[in-house]
Amino acid sequence: MTRILMAEATDFQATAQVGSHALAREFAKSGAEVCWIGTPLHPGTLMRGTHDEQTKHRIDAWERGGVLVEERITEYYPRTFLPVIDRPVLRTRFAATRTLTATSPSLRGVLKRLGFNRPDVLWLSNSRFSHAMPGLVRARVSACRISDDWEHFGTVPPALIALHDEMVDHCDVVFVTSRRLQQKLATRRPDAIYLPNAVADFFFSKPAAEPSMLAKFPRPRVVFVGKLDAWVDFDAIAGVAERNPDASVLVVGPGTPAARSYPKNVHFTGPFPYRELPWLLGFCDVALVPFIKNELTHAVSPLKLFEYLACGLATVATRLDEIEACKAPVTLCDTADDMAAAVTAQLFDRGGHGMRIAYARENTWSKRFDAVQEALRVKGVM
Repeated sequence: MTRILMAEATDFQATAQVGSHALAREFAKSGAEVCWIGTPLHPGTLMRGTHDEQTKHRIDAWERGGVLVEERITEYYPRTFLPVIDRPVLRTRFAATRTLTATSPSLRGVLKRLGFNRPDVLWLSNSRFSHAMPGLVRARVSACRISDDWEHFGTVPPALIALHDEMVDHCDVVFVTSRRLQQKLATRRPDAIYLPNAVADFFFSKPAAEPSMLAKFPRPRVVFVGKLDAWVDFDAIAGVAERNPDASVLVVGPGTPAARSYPKNVHFTGPFPYRELPWLLGFCDVALVPFIKNELTHAVSPLKLFEYLACGLATVATRLDEIEACKAPVTLCDTADDMAAAVTAQLFDRGGHGMRIAYARENTWSKRFDAVQEALRVKGVM
């Protein structure tokens, strides 16, 4: 039985799902056993008193010493006394190299009990603790998947960036999600494998009845799905609403929008269950990928772009390097005004549905996983 130990920055059952979630499920579908280690808890987390449901779930997984959450996928969140956060002492190399040894109970002991202290594959990512995992386990092969340019992330301490770079240098296999990341690593890791984001097969499902939450939002509907964070262009979203006052502009996802005034037809709905997104998207008319242009976003492979296209949605996106390079059937925009005008045009032009779905079918996670298996097979596993 192949065993995959994954160290990830997000929770396995988080509202916002990313490529690592899809790959964990692909590993499980292939017959492998997967252990998902998410961002550690720390005393500050446990002392906040009132926790949201996601934090309660993480605490429960820690207290139970690991939880089987899907077939062949176990999740666990260690508790550390040295979290790697941007605070004095805790932003240092000293803390970062010890964050996984300062755990209670011992993470090394938990992994041994779960049978993952000698995994076939140690799968690492952009996280505040992945770099420390190789010191805890003896893996046959180490692999990392880089999806963000941490040098431009803003809140990542320099000591952690240095350790992250060392992790990338020492891994047996390196995957990158964008051509810009591949170019950045060209000197250090010329063998880095380009593996952009993709779409899960269930996004091709035909919508059932319209979700009840949409009833109060009249069509046409313009939708953005994603985490509300610093890279989202909220001015562009507001501009789309202003230019299209008869459209309902839905902003779906966790987080807090930028502080500014919004037209009355902009609706922040909060998160929506990930597995049910095809039903929501199937009853919308135009989708948005509105990102601020900077060094971080130009290196990103937007997951939602593929998911929108799998649902046949006309998609309007900021012109970012990776989106332009992947030659997807989307409308690219350089400015917020361009995006607003493009949405107006798409609301009047309902063609291209089949072309979008056909593109998405060539960019599924099952196809991406073929490349992952081949790379690991060369190294003697899978």
